[in-house]
Amino acid sequence: MKRIAFFCFTFLSIVFLNAQTLDELAAVRKGNTAYQQAEKLRTEAMQLVEKGGEMNTRSANEKFKEAAKLYQDAEISYRKGMATTKNFSKANYNLANALYRQEKYEDAGNSYKYVAEQKENDKSLRAKAYHNYGNSLLKQEKYKESIDNYKNALKLNPNDKETKYNLEYARKKLQQQQQQQNQDNKDNKDNQDKKDQQQQQQQNQENKDKQDKKEQQQQQQKQQQQQDKRQLDALQQNERQTQKKVAEEEMKKGGKAKQEKDW
Repeated sequence: MKRIAFFCFTFLSIVFLNAQTLDELAAVRKGNTAYQQAEKLRTEAMQLVEKGGEMNTRSANEKFKEAAKLYQDAEISYRKGMATTKNFSKANYNLANALYRQEKYEDAGNSYKYVAEQKENDKSLRAKAYHNYGNSLLKQEKYKESIDNYKNALKLNPNDKETKYNLEYARKKLQQQQQQQNQDNKDNKDNQDKKDQQQQQQQNQENKDKQDKKEQQQQQQKQQQQQDKRQLDALQQNERQTQKKVAEEEMKKGGKAKQEKDW
């Protein structure tokens, strides 16, 4: 990451230009001055961070804050430098540098892209623009797109070692990203399968519970019917015994038992 950080910023250099108006020229020069001061402060701050220590860290943070303000001032000046002639490629390139340092990677990428795609620009400037456009995309983790732009830069400047290094780095990051995506997809599938399995098990259990409840109700109903039948049989038996007993008592008294007639 230390090497990539170095290479990512290799082409973030100021491009001087001749603006078409005096006001634009003055604005661009002002932007260049602010940018150069910001770069100096940023370098000093990074050196303090490497030394370590509480005092150095505090001083480094102050320098980073000053540099951030100067990058912002540079951005404002560069935009003023293109107030009339918005198609200044070199001013767009400098603006992109200021935006990049502010971590406005998408906006910086758009400006680099504009410069890179203007075929009337010299190959060196276009190669730098493609390289830094690739850096902007790399910062956004758009690795495939960054690879395409590093390749475009190498078409214009085949021997650039920094671009070659960043290209290989982006390829490795893309591979890692794809592996992570594949793992995430696998995990999601496994989780979904597990969830589906749990839902199926739950559904099966619910169906089993319903079936068990139904069978239990049927069993209870059958038992109730059997109990009702036994009670009815008992009542009928009691009634027969009672009638027999009455008949026997009447016989003892000399009475005649009522008999059914055959017709």
